[in-house]
Amino acid sequence: MVLRLAGLGTFVQTQHDDHEDVVGRGEIDLVHDQELLIRETRLSLDVGLTKRFAASMVVPFRVVSTSIRYLDTSGMEVDLVTEGIHHRNETVTGIADPIVLGALSGGLGPFRAVVRAGFSIPIGRTERNPFSPDRIDSRHQHIQLGSGTVNPVLSAELTRRWGAWHAGAFVLTQQAVYENSKGYHAGDRYAGGITVRRSLGEAWGVRGGVEVQAETAERWDGVIHTDDGNRGRIDAMLAAGVSVALTDALALDLALKIPVITHVVGGQLDMPLIAELGVSYSFGRPAAPPKDDHEHGEEHDHEHGDEHGDEHGDEPPDAAGLDVVDLGPPGAAVALVPVPGKLTIFDFWAPWCAPCKILDPALVEIARAHPGSVAIRRINAVDWDSAVAATYLTPGGFNLPHVKVFGPDGVLVLERSSETDKLQELIDAVRALAERPAR
Repeated sequence: MVLRLAGLGTFVQTQHDDHEDVVGRGEIDLVHDQELLIRETRLSLDVGLTKRFAASMVVPFRVVSTSIRYLDTSGMEVDLVTEGIHHRNETVTGIADPIVLGALSGGLGPFRAVVRAGFSIPIGRTERNPFSPDRIDSRHQHIQLGSGTVNPVLSAELTRRWGAWHAGAFVLTQQAVYENSKGYHAGDRYAGGITVRRSLGEAWGVRGGVEVQAETAERWDGVIHTDDGNRGRIDAMLAAGVSVALTDALALDLALKIPVITHVVGGQLDMPLIAELGVSYSFGRPAAPPKDDHEHGEEHDHEHGDEHGDEHGDEPPDAAGLDVVDLGPPGAAVALVPVPGKLTIFDFWAPWCAPCKILDPALVEIARAHPGSVAIRRINAVDWDSAVAATYLTPGGFNLPHVKVFGPDGVLVLERSSETDKLQELIDAVRALAERPAR
């Protein structure tokens, strides 16, 4: 189970033309020059249900601060006869629509795939139609904190890892399929991108990539209004980020996105930068790697290291005098080379894996009972994004703990993962192989 708290922020400048009554000048053409500071705090929870299935929920809290100036065609600031009808200096706060997702992960050859599907919960506040005849000339609000509708969300992610390098691609969409009770029909949202990440040791990771985000126009009572509101946009952005694992459970992440190509309808919402700072805490680790959460593809990915070396538990079993070796470095997809003439047990584990701490001493005892014929090679998988997991676990849908056992002739004789309540079956199967007479 992973709990995350992330804060996002961006500065937005928007302009649109209008024709209004100005003090001392009557009705003239002018420009609404508005600045918005948009901040959002997200609390998310990821829960691994099985080795392939996971569930997650994201609850966003949004703060939008706006300021407005009115400019004539020469750029001079003017005062309206009636101010504050369309825009005003104010701060709007509240919970936006939470999102609930289910995730299915698995291997596709050398790739790891994750598909997520879910929906938004219409909790965020929505306003009455600001374009209705009874409100167009009175004080109204264009900022919507929610959509007022249950919107399906679908995303897919494909990744592959080569040692310390990790490349991936994702697509995401949130569809607004109907209008709410106030006549508001939010725009559909789309995102896609490519990311390359590099692990720097066990704790640090850096990443970069490109991302495209798009949103279709909003509708009020079936009409797309061209004088205000969201009229559709598309952005292509460069993205960069850095993450650090402070402990086995606690990690920090910083991400920046800079739009390089922007196409907007009506010239609204020009944003120079999107910044995000996140912190995550892992209660154990999920059996399947629920990863994502993209705000239009916003990444929350952390390279978790192991600060406790290669120990299975707080007090590792005494393996002195036995053929027990820790293969490394942690997370690396080391070659599995059986020891000639010995039953070789490759023990895949991770520091957060509680059943692994039970299995390890049992395997050592088997080796102690057969010191001349049993060898153990322990491999620290670190996490589900490691090269070990991508090479030996995910493609076969395996969980932790996991063992691969090769006979004295180098032939694979057993490969199995195990849950805690079935560990004894796995231990008995390995012991039976160790006690089998050599041929």
